[in-house]
Amino acid sequence: MSRYSNIAPQCLRATDLTARNIACVFCSGTLVDHKNTLRFDVARGVAALVVLVAHVAQAFAWRLYGGGSWLEMMSGWAARFAVLIFFLLSGRLIVASIASNISRNGYFDASGYILSRIARLYPPLLFAVALAVGAVTIVHIFDLPGANGTPLGDLRASGLHFTAGELMRSLLLYNGMTVVDGPLWTLYIEVKLYVSAGGAAIFAFSRAPVARLVGAAFVLFAVLTAGEHYRFWFFASVWCLGAITNLPAAHKAKIFLPIAAAAILLCYAAPTFSDYIDSPRGSLVQVISCVAIAYAFLLRNWAELHFPDWLLKSGDFSYTLYVSHFPVLAVGLSLSLQIDQTSVVVAVIAALCSAAAALLLAFIGAPLLENTAVTKRILKRWLTAEPSWAA
Repeated sequence: MSRYSNIAPQCLRATDLTARNIACVFCSGTLVDHKNTLRFDVARGVAALVVLVAHVAQAFAWRLYGGGSWLEMMSGWAARFAVLIFFLLSGRLIVASIASNISRNGYFDASGYILSRIARLYPPLLFAVALAVGAVTIVHIFDLPGANGTPLGDLRASGLHFTAGELMRSLLLYNGMTVVDGPLWTLYIEVKLYVSAGGAAIFAFSRAPVARLVGAAFVLFAVLTAGEHYRFWFFASVWCLGAITNLPAAHKAKIFLPIAAAAILLCYAAPTFSDYIDSPRGSLVQVISCVAIAYAFLLRNWAELHFPDWLLKSGDFSYTLYVSHFPVLAVGLSLSLQIDQTSVVVAVIAALCSAAAALLLAFIGAPLLENTAVTKRILKRWLTAEPSWAA
């Protein structure tokens, strides 16, 4: 069952005409078709697997063979496009959930939105942070490669480490722990986008002036702290491109072409770097590809496609796999370097075992960690429970 199948327009319940009409516009797209949303599960699952394979290659293969080669560049590009898929899907689905929220209530239920985001984000994050802390602990207790500032192969030149401040910021979904768990950097950008989208919805659809001020403050906070994140405005533009595909008329050329042009200009105008992926040319390749993906994948109706069950199920643990695999690979790499730093056989065995362990942990943990509905019910029960001292 797709976790997006419950995102459907319920415009007749809305009481506020403006909120209802705007919500209807966004909710009446292809997202309401259950079969049509299965491809989102597949895309997320495949993207997470691609990132896993790319990090396995980065950790175990390129230090022995292929560093700086076309194979390494292809691996880097594959991982980046997987990340771009995540941002496109996030924009599509978050804005759809906001519109569904408004259409159900006639206003934006900020508490419901926040609870949903917490229930979705925190269980896998806490699991990933626990693995990261465990990885650093193991490496330092046994004085393995990566401890006390020693290099962890080519993966981390300064080894595995984090500070108490980083741990706290990570638990606040703000920043930190990216040395031990690299993929978290994209999660922090997404959270800022969730905050700004929720703030914009509060500002636009809340009736109380104070609430609107709070919404504006959320948006302002996201904007003012955006510079702390790598290429925030580039990824924000990609996210917005995914969000705009909720418009039912977005598939029309006269609507989509101006949107595509704006996305290309915004992404190309974002600050660039000298590496092959985030150079001006690399950025242009990315945004043009995102425009093509948005049109061909998000706007077209793929309901007639049938995916194998194993591929559909990969979406069920994709988020957990994405945020938790890196510390597992880091421990596997450290152990392999301790055994033999130049052996191809040791590297291959360690790579296979580490990847299998990361997959197994995500597969076993995801039914609990990614069960947003259950987590949300627990949070509601906890928040509404009468304190013991008041009984």
